[in-house]
Amino acid sequence: MEKVVISYSTIIKNKIDISKYNSYVFDFHEGLARVYLNRKWGYINKEGKEVIKPIYDNVSDFQEGLAAVYLNGKWSYINKKGKEVIKPIYDSVSNFHEGLAVVELNGKYGYINKEGKCVIKPIYDYAHSFHEGLAAVRLNGKWVYINKEGKEVIKLKNKYDYVSNFHEGLAVVELNGKYGYINKEGKYVIKPNKKYDYVSDFHEGLAAVCLNGKWGYINKEGKYVIKPIYDFASSFHEGLARVKLNGKYGFINKEGKYVIKPIYDYAFDFQNGLAAVCLNDKTGVIDKKGNQIIDCTFNSIKINGGMIIFDDKYMVDIKTMELLYLVKLSLGNKTIKKFFDDKNKRNSYKNEIEKYLKEKETIKEKQIDENEDEYEKQFEALKKQFEEQIKSIEKSYVDDALEMANSYYKKYQ
Repeated sequence: MEKVVISYSTIIKNKIDISKYNSYVFDFHEGLARVYLNRKWGYINKEGKEVIKPIYDNVSDFQEGLAAVYLNGKWSYINKKGKEVIKPIYDSVSNFHEGLAVVELNGKYGYINKEGKCVIKPIYDYAHSFHEGLAAVRLNGKWVYINKEGKEVIKLKNKYDYVSNFHEGLAVVELNGKYGYINKEGKYVIKPNKKYDYVSDFHEGLAAVCLNGKWGYINKEGKYVIKPIYDFASSFHEGLARVKLNGKYGFINKEGKYVIKPIYDYAFDFQNGLAAVCLNDKTGVIDKKGNQIIDCTFNSIKINGGMIIFDDKYMVDIKTMELLYLVKLSLGNKTIKKFFDDKNKRNSYKNEIEKYLKEKETIKEKQIDENEDEYEKQFEALKKQFEEQIKSIEKSYVDDALEMANSYYKKYQ
């Protein structure tokens, strides 16, 4: 496929301006994004409108319909209309996971439901959020796993230094500086091994592990499926993983083959089929085939929640970006290009108009007589008429292009 790049000017035309929030616009979650203005936090929607005014000292992302907000030294929860649904009485809180949230009260941790009712009393020294029906809690220096009734369902024999949430049926455990994995019966699936410098949770069937300073990937039997040769390796997202080799970032598939060669100074994980990449301190966007959708010309790009945020100043819906990309693909296709060749006449017509206006402007500058004021009125009226015609031509062209792109959408999915 040929290089197809959406231009800076095209993006600008479709932008939603969020520049007043300076550099504090965070990723979208459940349709809303955190924003910072005048030292206070609030939320905007995907049209860039404030749906919850910035009045809070701190806030979290929305999750399961609620967000944690901090005001006057205490945490509470609000809904997407900004209405307080759980009173501000907590010292610290987590987002809701699987219907419950961790809350801290007087130095102890417990769990509440979305009505604010305490379903597991705050008795723990520390607590993780619920994942896959279980949560890790620490009491008197020892970790155990509880269910949503607060019952201990996995009593760990060892006094682990750390345990993680369950991901894909397995949890990371650390014992005396060694890492391993347990199942939901608390049994070792992969025993703690001193050879691992660090390990990650399982994602899409594989886990990134570090051995002697090099990263690779193991399966759930603890066997290497991708050898530890990388300087860094992230978890798999949408079938691809971000890896670093010789100072450059690229993406591999689950066979360990490069889908996108390591040519970037930095890269972010794929979301919605797109990934932000950096070259020479500038950021752009690529697709899963490595096509450069947006050239590396921006200071920063965030991709999340169906939106792309550029330079923390403006944003564009990914669906719009996809459609613009398809327009570019369509215009590059020989069969479709023939369809648009006739539209080139519009460009010729536009050039003729601009030429005519330029000539009139020259005549106007030379003409000095008693009727100059009247001439200027006629000229401005004529100019406005032609400008409207040009806009009509451009709109028609774009509408045709979008219609054609839509008709070929499935083909290029």
